[in-house]
Formats: sequence, C-alpha cells, structure tokens
Amino acid sequence: MANITLEGIANVIREELKPVNERLDKVESMLGTIETIQNQHTAALTQLLTEKKNKEEEKLVFAERFDRLEHWAQQVGLKLGIKLEL
Repeated sequence: MANITLEGIANVIREELKPVNERLDKVESMLGTIETIQNQHTAALTQLLTEKKNKEEEKLVFAERFDRLEHWAQQVGLKLGIKLEL
C-alpha cells in the first residue's frame, strides 16, 4: 500500500487545478483587454461630450451676439426712421 503524504495530495490537487488555472489566466488576460478598450472608449466619449459642450456654448454666445446686433439695428432704424423687418 502506498503511503499517502501531504505533499502527494498537494501535487495531485495542483495537477487537477492546472486546467482551471490556465482558464483563469486566459480570463484575466481577456479582462485586461476589455478594461483597456473600455478606458479608450470612456476617454473618447469624454472628449466628444466636451466638444459638444463647447459647441453649444459657442452657439449660445453667437446667438447672444446676433441678438445684440439685431437690437442695435432696430435702434439705428428707429433713429433714422427706417422700419426694419427682422
């Protein structure tokens, strides 16, 4: 009868768990890739949102400037007696 030792049991368990460990290594590698892609996408979305916000702010400034010019033109028209249709 063979002697059962703690070291022998550990070796058997180690051998039995090799496929599981290999699979976990693959999953860990895939997870790293997914995290990298997610970070890239997050950065791209952040950049797009920042650009959109800047565009909206530019539109708002442009609209305010245009309104002021329109108001100025009406005031000039009133003083000169010209009816402006805006």
